[in-house]
Amino acid sequence: MTPIGPVALIVNPAATRSGRTTRAEVVRALAPLGLEWSLVTSGPGDAARLAREVAGEGAAAVVSLGGDGIAGEIAGALAGGPVAMAPLPGGNANVFSRGLGWPNSARAALPLLAASLRGGRLRDAGLGLLRIGGPEGGERVFAVNAGVGLDAATVEWIEARPRTKRRLRQAGFVLGAGIAAVRTGRAPHLRTVVDEGEVLLARAVLTACGTPYTYLGRRPLELVPGAGFDGRMAWVGITRLHPVELAALGLRAVRGRDLPIGSATLAGGPIARELVIASDVPAPVQADGEPLGRHREVRVARGPVLRAIEPRPG
Repeated sequence: MTPIGPVALIVNPAATRSGRTTRAEVVRALAPLGLEWSLVTSGPGDAARLAREVAGEGAAAVVSLGGDGIAGEIAGALAGGPVAMAPLPGGNANVFSRGLGWPNSARAALPLLAASLRGGRLRDAGLGLLRIGGPEGGERVFAVNAGVGLDAATVEWIEARPRTKRRLRQAGFVLGAGIAAVRTGRAPHLRTVVDEGEVLLARAVLTACGTPYTYLGRRPLELVPGAGFDGRMAWVGITRLHPVELAALGLRAVRGRDLPIGSATLAGGPIARELVIASDVPAPVQADGEPLGRHREVRVARGPVLRAIEPRPG
């Protein structure tokens, strides 16, 4: 196979585990593999801009170091094009990176990345597309998941408290989910329509184009069964927010048991064409762990395909 290069590295310096020491290790490892750009982001949207710039300047691969936010931005910027991507884990959950098979440590991932770049190991990863505010509104490509309601309110809460996020890590998301559940219990219903079917009233909607939906420590949480990076999109709607029922669902997910899709609490299934979520009152929206504000309408569909660097043979 043909080696992949030249290579660009884009780092989010504010990510939980992408400090100076880790960044220096990554640069040293990539230097003999064709590293020509080593860039640092300065704020939201910067990673996507930098990825497009290096792609235009001739990069064949972009390596991200950070969490799911920077990985999602870069994946969205490169999807549908010839430039490959490798998301090194440097954040809190690193769902996209781990879902593609990378270890949850940049140091452990570096030998695999070196072998993959030398061996030209690539795979396709189907992404998702979020249209906000109706057909004429803005678009956002997401790499793993997007949510409206409880899931997004949790992200909104924790991202507004960076010190809590950094100190508590995933325990902070558990705390945020509990607080968001209380607040979302007073929120309006979400009118959810899948592939022009019947209207379902939900209190929270999760969508995914990859698996798992997230992690709790080392445990993968498969909250949207049926999704996969091979192009399968799926959704789950939580129809009521009873604390006891939510706790039971969380326990099932942690234990790796199938969720009761089709019960009084959960609806869901595949998305063949489009999922439309509407509300009379603006509801919180997130994509890949990044809060996207509050909106009255969101549409979810299959997105473009990303050329991803495969961490292991086969």
